[in-house]
Amino acid sequence: MMFDSKIITKDDLKNKKVLVRVDFNVPLENGIVQDNSRIKNISPTIKFLKDAGAKIILISHLGKTAQFNQAQSLKNIIREITNEYKLKVVFIEDCLDENASLIIENTPVSNIILVENLRFHSEEENCDFVFAKRLASWADFYINEAFSVSHRKHASIFAIPKFLPHAFGLAFVSEIRTINNFFNNVLPPRICIIGGMKLSTKINLLKNLVMKVDKLALGGSVAGVFLSSLRKKSPCTPDSDIYAEEVSLIIENSQKYNCELIMPVDFMISNVEQKALYCSVASPEINAADIFDIGPRTVELFKHHLRESKTVLWNGPMGLFEKSSFENGTLSLAQEVSRLSLDKKLTSIICGGDTVFAVNKFQVSKNISHISTAGGAFLAYLEGTKLPGIEAQKDFYTLQE
Repeated sequence: MMFDSKIITKDDLKNKKVLVRVDFNVPLENGIVQDNSRIKNISPTIKFLKDAGAKIILISHLGKTAQFNQAQSLKNIIREITNEYKLKVVFIEDCLDENASLIIENTPVSNIILVENLRFHSEEENCDFVFAKRLASWADFYINEAFSVSHRKHASIFAIPKFLPHAFGLAFVSEIRTINNFFNNVLPPRICIIGGMKLSTKINLLKNLVMKVDKLALGGSVAGVFLSSLRKKSPCTPDSDIYAEEVSLIIENSQKYNCELIMPVDFMISNVEQKALYCSVASPEINAADIFDIGPRTVELFKHHLRESKTVLWNGPMGLFEKSSFENGTLSLAQEVSRLSLDKKLTSIICGGDTVFAVNKFQVSKNISHISTAGGAFLAYLEGTKLPGIEAQKDFYTLQE
């Protein structure tokens, strides 16, 4: 994706009503926001619009639903929005409220408008164009600042740009440029660390990465499937047969495209008492279902390759890091990535909800070069998939000071 486009400045947006699609799908516990990263992340765009003198209308979803329920009401995050943006929030109780246009017209520019959860109406996920046109009628301009949902062909992502002049938000542009730079502009060697529980969510990503990066380090259950294929024996996983052909192709392409596959040499497994036990990859007793973390030798192996690299993209934890018995792999790598980033020896990109949660938990996020809150959209873009949110905005404007 290139960013050669028409320019829109703050002066152009003065006194204009701007509809901003954000992703405020934040974790809540008893109505309290547990992680405000997605709210904080778009602050530059909010500041840009506030300084421009624009009237800001925020639309978002929260959770997966098709009917109203209090637990997934955006009303729960008003306090967090007020604290972050230092603006009074005017809340519209229903995006199909007949009085919505009047409320927006009567709201002073010094306030910010938040509209109730779009997914309380099935028209959002069904990409209903009548629904989208009604939302678009409130505004003079549209900004997509929800990269994390832009792999969904929903009304607020795909259809609204058909009715309004539009732009990508500053955080959205930063996400895309980070990915593009990783593949095209950074110095080698580039290493990707891929972990997690399900190969099904990573297989297309791995097929793309193996042709483009210098090193590919695998952890979590993902590594188990590859080890099964490489060694023709344990650890076997339920995915070993399902993805055998694709895994073999990735291994073959790693040689064809000179991508070094870095596999675990040991694991920490769980016994019946859920205690952590050391197990070498060569051990005949190893069972993939019992693998809960990479072992200490693998940690040192991965750290060695990190020190040899210029850029790292990390998606997926090395094990069940939520439990202290199995956090060492993810914790140790997070600390090493943080140290190398702080010393300017490594450019680091962290993506995926669990991995972002891990670096926050281990208090190393401040040193990471780029943290993506996008999750599925980030991975889809890495895979080379065309995103509806980008495809809908071919003739876009660029925000400029």
